[in-house]
Formats: sequence, C-alpha cells, structure tokens
Amino acid sequence: MRRKHRISTLLVVVMLVVSGLGLAGCSNGGSGKEIAVMVPSADHGWTGAVLTYAQEKAKQLNEDSKVKEKYNVKVYAAKDVEDQIKQVDDLLTKSDSIGGIVILPYDNGLQSTLEKIAAADIPFVQFDRVIASGIIDEKVVSNVKGDNEGVGYETAKRFIEKGLTKDDYVYEMIGDNSSVPELRSNGFRKYLTEQGWTKEEIDKTVVKSAATGWSRDTGKELFETWFNSSQLDTSKENWIYTHDDEIGVGVLESLNGSALDAGKKEAFLKSLKALSASSGLAEMYAILKDKHQTIQRPSSFDIFSVTYDPAMIQEAMQVLADSLTGNGDIEKDHVIPVKVVDASNVADFKAFGTYDEK
Repeated sequence: MRRKHRISTLLVVVMLVVSGLGLAGCSNGGSGKEIAVMVPSADHGWTGAVLTYAQEKAKQLNEDSKVKEKYNVKVYAAKDVEDQIKQVDDLLTKSDSIGGIVILPYDNGLQSTLEKIAAADIPFVQFDRVIASGIIDEKVVSNVKGDNEGVGYETAKRFIEKGLTKDDYVYEMIGDNSSVPELRSNGFRKYLTEQGWTKEEIDKTVVKSAATGWSRDTGKELFETWFNSSQLDTSKENWIYTHDDEIGVGVLESLNGSALDAGKKEAFLKSLKALSASSGLAEMYAILKDKHQTIQRPSSFDIFSVTYDPAMIQEAMQVLADSLTGNGDIEKDHVIPVKVVDASNVADFKAFGTYDEK
C-alpha cells in the first residue's frame, strides 16, 4: 500500500464504490433507454480519475432535460477484461432497452465484444483505446481520444531539442499492449523519422521495456531490473521515455531511494539527460513545481509531462448524447490535442487527483 499522502481522495471514494457495489455509479435519470458508460475500475490513478469524471458527467446528463426525457445514464466499472466482456454480454441480453454505449475497452481482447455491439446496431463511442475492424469502423459513432501519437511525437521533439543523438540510448517504458502505447511509440518514431533517422538507427537507440500495466510499482521493478542489467551503459547519454506519470514518478522514487547501487546511480545520473511522462497526475505536477514532499525537482536532467486528461471521458459521453439527441455534427475521429508541461508552465494546467504539496 502506498503512503497516505499519495492516495487521492477521489480514488478512495471510487474504490469504496467499486468494491461495495460492483457497479460504479448509479442512475437517477429518466425511465427511458439506458446509456451505458463502461470503463475499467480504479487500477491506477488515470483510470480512477476517468471513473470519477464519468460518474460526475452521468449525473449531469441525467439532469439534462434533452437526455433524461429518453435516456438513463449508468456507469459500469470492470475489474478486468473478463469482467468487462461479461458486463457487455449482460447488456446485450436486453439490447432493446439499451440506447447507446460509451466504452473504454480494457484492452484489445475486447475486439469480438465490440463487434457484437456493432452487430446489435447499438450506437457506441470508443474512448481512449480504439479497436479497429470492419464492422467496428463502420458502425462506431465516434472514436474519442487524446492524441496518443502526439504524446510520443512531442516527447521525441523535446528530446531532440535537448540534444538526443543516434549514439544515445532511450529506454521506453510502455503502458500495456493496447492501441494507446502503440500510438505513443509510433508518434515518437515518426518524429525521429522526420529528422532523418532510419528504422535501423531508431531500433538501435530506442529500446522498449515490458508492459508496466500502467503500474508505478511494476514500473519501478522494470526500471531497477534494467538499471542493474548489462543494457545500462553510462558511457552513453541516457533518456527515459515513460508512457504515464505513475511510471515516471516510480522511476524518480527509485532514483531517490536506497535500493540502487550508489556508485552506479551517481554515474547514471550524470548520463541521464531527460525523463518524460504523460497524463497530469497531481503528484507529478508537484514535482514539476518543486513542491513534492520527498522528491526534489531534478536540476541535472530535463523532466516534463505531456497532457492526457482523464476528463476527456466527459467529452466522449457528450458526443454520444449529442448523437442520440440530434445535437450537432459528430466527428468520426475526435482527437483532443496535447501539450508539454514542465516547470515553466505547470501552474497553467489542472492536475487530476490530489497531493499535499509542501
């Protein structure tokens, strides 16, 4: 269990709801067809915030006169892939009473399940993780997502600006095996390609970790394993590209702890040029502000986070509601742009979760 100051109030509330009910969120909307909003449970900070924002938006929509006249919005949280598949299957047994679905697929294992939704002619919106196939692409109302490719693209751009060369080493710490990390990796490589790097040069310089599962603890374990392996070469300049703030904070915790060999760590820190992350976690923003309780903002290497706001789930829900109520034109691919956050501009951005800054 993490120390108390690291646990946001909103996640505590979310976990209590999920563990106590199995269904995150309730409905006090109209008596018409159901709009089901299906997201993972609070397995890490970002998905926990998604769940909270979804519950908040469901309440708003259920009080909206246009929506509550015909629809009743409910939020479902799944503890794993199998649970989410079962939740969808249960909904499909009463498909006549389902007006639409907003779904953040747990991972790519949901493809056949999404194809069932499409085949049932239920209007649906994919959020964040987009799974593609013929019938899904044909029937989906909209794919609402942050610019995952942009996360990687902006990270590579910043690394190049800070001096990344083809003789260096980039350790890329990926989230999972869904479309999200794939796009973030592709965006990183796209920028390097635009700078004249060949595929062979990229593959030599940029090395992926195993999937962290977006977990801080798993990220720390993978980082420490890499640190202690023959892959680490402190004669080269090293760069760490993490796919999420939780992973990035985990790396910083490891570097600020006592588990790593002190001499090797000193040499590594001299070779480390930058650490990147993404999302907008309050604890990461506290580090960027140099107001973290235990981790000082690094001065010997660059540190930044690329935005990927969990509140985007509310936009996905609004897109489906607008589609069902005939309110405006709907974009098939609804991509929300990203921005780089560092010490110079962090005060301009809203974090998710809570953290007691010093």
